Amino acid sequence: MNITYVGGHAFKLSAKDTTIAVNPPSAKSSFKVSKFGSDIVLVATDHPDWSGVDTASHSGKEPFVISGPGAYEVGEMTATGFPSEGALQGETSDYANTIYNVEFDGMQILFLGALSSGKLPHDVRSSIDEVDIIFIPVGGATLAPKVAHELVVSLEPKLIIPYAVGDSDDLKSFIKMAGGTDGKSIEKMSIRAKDISVMRGDIAVFK
Repeated sequence: MNITYVGGHAFKLSAKDTTIAVNPPSAKSSFKVSKFGSDIVLVATDHPDWSGVDTASHSGKEPFVISGPGAYEVGEMTATGFPSEGALQGETSDYANTIYNVEFDGMQILFLGALSSGKLPHDVRSSIDEVDIIFIPVGGATLAPKVAHELVVSLEPKLIIPYAVGDSDDLKSFIKMAGGTDGKSIEKMSIRAKDISVMRGDIAVFK
């Protein structure tokens, strides 16, 4: 599987003939991202910075959109969405957040979206046997560095991929707490299930 950072809080995961876009920003967002094609789009919250299905629709591809709680199976990917406390607020109401527990390319992947609480809902906890990769928000109105660190310690993921929602210093604090370094950030990585099996809380920082 190839994991690529595409901008904002968005990532692209590709394996075989399937590409998944996670939280692409829309054209209305302040994050400017080039359009790209995808087969599946995961939307954690219906906010312009996180829900750009238009951004992930390109070159004739009309992706299958997963937005909100429920059980989904699309080709080789299965996903379960769970409602959770969200960090984003609008003028009249809060934006609901969805956590996705995904199985893709032989790996269990947890996407936390714009999660604002370090205490996961019971149904999320009970559904998790193990976490190979976790995508976790840090800073802003999402998880404070210490809270994010405590959550990953409790889940024991093999690979941690944090993304800054607020000040970049929050992300640096989290990386330090988690035992990472201020080494060079990456834009893309390739990883296989057998690579994941030997990891123990490794951290990958994307730019």
